[in-house]
Amino acid sequence: MLGTILLAGVTACGGGSSGTTAGGSGGGSGGPSVSIVEPADGATIKAPFQLKVKSSESLGPTQSGQHHVHLFFDGNDKKYEVVESDNLEISTSSKAVAGLTPGRHELDISLRNADHSPAGAETKIMVEVGDSGGSQPPASGGGAGGGGNGY
Repeated sequence: MLGTILLAGVTACGGGSSGTTAGGSGGGSGGPSVSIVEPADGATIKAPFQLKVKSSESLGPTQSGQHHVHLFFDGNDKKYEVVESDNLEISTSSKAVAGLTPGRHELDISLRNADHSPAGAETKIMVEVGDSGGSQPPASGGGAGGGGNGY
């Protein structure tokens, strides 16, 4: 009898967490999901940095009709970078990082439909932003830009 009561108590308390955890998915059972693989929660980042995401939906160019991800900081989803693959270098010229000050910030991602409407999954982590010298492009002129990614 005592074993049954203990088992019932453990089952009731262990009901799983709903909601988004750092790096976790947004979307519940059966719905779309998206998570941040890199950078890790609590990491220090400095533009340029690699963003790696995992999505339950295929990612691709908005013109193809596929899903994509919006990257933004501190909940400001009006100032975002379009991410059309599971791995992208976020450069100093990214609209999302323009004007971002050094210090602790929330890095947010949101899975989007091709028309930029929310697809129902998002997540966030906390990062420490190092001084990247503002929103100026690198002085070396070594790489090609992102071309605006369809803003």
